[in-house]
Amino acid sequence: MVVAPAAPVLVVIGIHREELAFGREVAAALPPGEVEVLEIPDGLSGRRPRPDQRFRYGLAHEALYLQLLPHMRGRHRLLIDLHVGADRDGPCADLICGDAALADRLQAGLAHGPGGEPVAGSPVAGVPAAAAVRVIRLGSPDGIPTRTVIPERIWRNPAFLYLCMEIYLPDDGPARPQAVALARRLIGLAAQCLDDAVTAPDCSC
Repeated sequence: MVVAPAAPVLVVIGIHREELAFGREVAAALPPGEVEVLEIPDGLSGRRPRPDQRFRYGLAHEALYLQLLPHMRGRHRLLIDLHVGADRDGPCADLICGDAALADRLQAGLAHGPGGEPVAGSPVAGVPAAAAVRVIRLGSPDGIPTRTVIPERIWRNPAFLYLCMEIYLPDDGPARPQAVALARRLIGLAAQCLDDAVTAPDCSC
């Protein structure tokens, strides 16, 4: 039996269970040969835990992310962690990663897509890509100050690249289809940014 090679990109949806429906909408039209989707059927709540819940929540959060490692090992080159949030200026997005080369490629790709058009142009009603999508590099001393609860073994792993994709909606109404389209375009852009110079997969994850 011939086993089809794994897609280079794995998109994880449902880490926060309130975001699963949005993730399913985005995943419905992703190209299967380029992207695989891993659905978390019973994810964590995205609500901020109470002070007395933080320790247990943190342990559960870390354990859930570390369970992604076997899915990545020797199979995929990029892990996209898809989330959705609220912003009255949306649809817009943050692309958060720890790899400098990937961050640079994403920034360049946002300026001009494969056809020369701004990647985020039509889904955000003509708003320039640079205004609608930010690239944030984790661990960069001269970048936007960031702190993450994602385990470092996930966002800084020599075997694969990690990209947190935060898509923001102003509400759950008319802008939702635009946000879904924006997420799909950004996933496509991230897939195009992969090449052998970005990462050399190994078995250390």
